[in-house]
Amino acid sequence: MRLYVLSGGLVHLPDMNHLTPDRNVGNPVTIPILMFVIDHPKGLVVFDTGVDTDTVSDPIVDTSPDLRIDRQMQRLGYEPGDVKYVILSHLHLDHAGCMHLFPDATFVVRRQELRAAWWPDAWERGYDFDSLLKTRHLKYLQPPSDEAFDVFEDGSLLCIDTKGHTEGHQSLIVDLPQSRRIVLVGDAAQVADNLTYSVPPGMSWSSQFAIQSMEKVRHLQAEGALAILGHEPTALDTLRFAPDCYE
Repeated sequence: MRLYVLSGGLVHLPDMNHLTPDRNVGNPVTIPILMFVIDHPKGLVVFDTGVDTDTVSDPIVDTSPDLRIDRQMQRLGYEPGDVKYVILSHLHLDHAGCMHLFPDATFVVRRQELRAAWWPDAWERGYDFDSLLKTRHLKYLQPPSDEAFDVFEDGSLLCIDTKGHTEGHQSLIVDLPQSRRIVLVGDAAQVADNLTYSVPPGMSWSSQFAIQSMEKVRHLQAEGALAILGHEPTALDTLRFAPDCYE
């Protein structure tokens, strides 16, 4: 089993206030957009699909067409049609922007996340409602919010409930045969300061649940897991990016 980390581009923010409210105001920061491919003996898996580099127009997003997830996969020798499961931490645009590239896959998304994205509250600004409506025809597995979901029923890929940032947020524990366990945290903790100072991520649906989810991530770290956070700036210097991998 191999885990590849892909960069979908960078986001240039005026400060960290969007990620850690009321902290580091006025200090510009550049954060990564992360995507993951897992080559498992029972099937190919994608965790988060990043932005659609061909259509994204936000001026703070720094990306290019060659960074779109399917093109990076092809350079590794994989095709989008090879993917058995696409697991999404949540359905915000920078994590689910390329769902349409995997029409034959089964999508693992929490039921509450689908409901929140397809029928968002009026105040919700994290979802691209028009784009997500076009994904309702895809095939979904919908674990309930408080259930741990074992993807291949062998303990190697375990989706865990980490709601808070969004109503149906989930993280993925990857139990690799040679490396230590790796937790793909998504935006349950976007940057290290969220964990260090118990500051809920920006745009949190529930600060209470966000704190509980971060406690879960900290416990996994204490037990030896490597936690890859959703947008930690130091990830650009510390992670192994494709074509290198974790095994």
